[in-house]
Amino acid sequence: MEDLTRLAMEVSRRCNMWLHDVNWEQLKASISIPPPSLRKIPRIAVLSFALVLSFLLCLLTLGRQSGLQIFHHNEHPGSALATADTGLKNRRFVLVIPATAPSPDLCKTIVTALALGYPSPIILNWGINHRTVTHWEGGRNLPKIPGFVKYLDAALHPDAHPTERLQDDDLVLMVDAYDVWFQLPAEVMLRRYHEINHKANARLLDEWHGDGPMPMKQTVIAASGKNCHPQPRSGSDLHCAEIPFSPLRPDLYGPETEKNETKHRDHRPRYINGGVYIGPAGDMRRLFRRAVEKMESGLGRGVHLFSEQGIPGEVLGEQEVWRKWRRQNDVTSGDAMALMDRDFEYHFGLDYAQGLSVQTFWTDTDDGLFDGAFVTLNNQSEIDAHSKALGISPVRLHGLPDDIKAASNPMLAIDQDVAWGDMPLYADFFIESVPVIVHHNGFKERRELWWDRPWYFQHLRRLLHPRLAPSDPTQPLASVEFAGDRFSYWAPLAETTDRQPRQMGESAKERLATMKFQDVCHAPGEKADGADKHWWAEVFRDGQGPI
Repeated sequence: MEDLTRLAMEVSRRCNMWLHDVNWEQLKASISIPPPSLRKIPRIAVLSFALVLSFLLCLLTLGRQSGLQIFHHNEHPGSALATADTGLKNRRFVLVIPATAPSPDLCKTIVTALALGYPSPIILNWGINHRTVTHWEGGRNLPKIPGFVKYLDAALHPDAHPTERLQDDDLVLMVDAYDVWFQLPAEVMLRRYHEINHKANARLLDEWHGDGPMPMKQTVIAASGKNCHPQPRSGSDLHCAEIPFSPLRPDLYGPETEKNETKHRDHRPRYINGGVYIGPAGDMRRLFRRAVEKMESGLGRGVHLFSEQGIPGEVLGEQEVWRKWRRQNDVTSGDAMALMDRDFEYHFGLDYAQGLSVQTFWTDTDDGLFDGAFVTLNNQSEIDAHSKALGISPVRLHGLPDDIKAASNPMLAIDQDVAWGDMPLYADFFIESVPVIVHHNGFKERRELWWDRPWYFQHLRRLLHPRLAPSDPTQPLASVEFAGDRFSYWAPLAETTDRQPRQMGESAKERLATMKFQDVCHAPGEKADGADKHWWAEVFRDGQGPI
């Protein structure tokens, strides 16, 4: 009903504006002398028919001009008429990257996303000096929090430009700028998003034994890590002891799993990592508004906050304290329950199995080995060799996950004989994860040393070129069926102009400004006269110049 009300209000607003410009005197004159066949029909009936016809023409015109943004939840944005398939849920899908300065590493994040069919990224906080937010030398990533809320407020505002406008249930993916590589297409990311939430909500329901409706659910997911960071002395209290244990197998790293509190490598992923967030725009805004409140409170008290991760981590910790209390106590007052749910339940959870994003921090062994590597998953002997060296017996990782098998393969546009199982993908041999994203938060030198290992490296330019053409507004980015629900995810209408990155400014009342690759990709000093290395030499390594 809320969706229908919003639809009706939007139709009424736009058509009232259109009808306001109608020349009523001319309209009345045109029907003042009806033909003989209509002279018995009352004049008011003819005028009413004209108004109805004008309104219908208004709807048709709006649909053609705006990609039927007003029918956002009842049909896909490229349709010309309302669909009869009311079971299909249509969502926009946007990618957001907070980045203050150019870098070839930022370029790698952007081009791997584009080559794999993700939306063109929206860049936040470009050119911002973090000291204007933190008021000290540290906290370089803190502007990410208010910058993200500023974007969501702008995109969700009724006055947002139709090419940038979001609704509360549209999906937003935010990733770190300088150490993230995508390796699997958007349809895998989206399917896993739904699967992770489905499993989390089943766990929450299983743990709930109270009266009345279950007050907890998960819609927002953050990446997971093995260390509860930062510690309370940072100014953020993540309530580490209250965070639920990982649902992964308790012997993930053998009999010594989690026996040594300081040996984080042998811990299951359990705590927040701020490199990746994904969730509905409305829920993400509510969560990060709470984080902004906490950040501003700390800075206002003179606390030298330094960790962006710690602030939403504190919100997560408070939610888990609340959930534990809520499971153990009946709340008889509806008003009290509503107030407490409002303040502490943020539908927030973690990607424990690292299917969305694997973190490379705490993956090295005492013997100098690593828990993950780029492997071809059809080569079981290669997987077995890595597993044996790590002491994994029996071997856990076997072949290609089913969701990757079912995913469309971008390489088929270049080579019809290629298969996912023959393409090098990063895999973790303990967790059995073949993640969508590889997050180099540890061993950052791999951003250069390992850049030639992903499957797309030799083909990146050819994969990227067709993805930069304006998007087709009649085709979704991806469609997903899960647990009886069907979703189509659509790029913002801004991409029908071009698919280069866009810069968030002061508002979204107009289409966001296009950014050129040269401006986001160049290295420090590259623009200086006599620069001996250019960004494209590192990103493409093919001697063919810029894109």
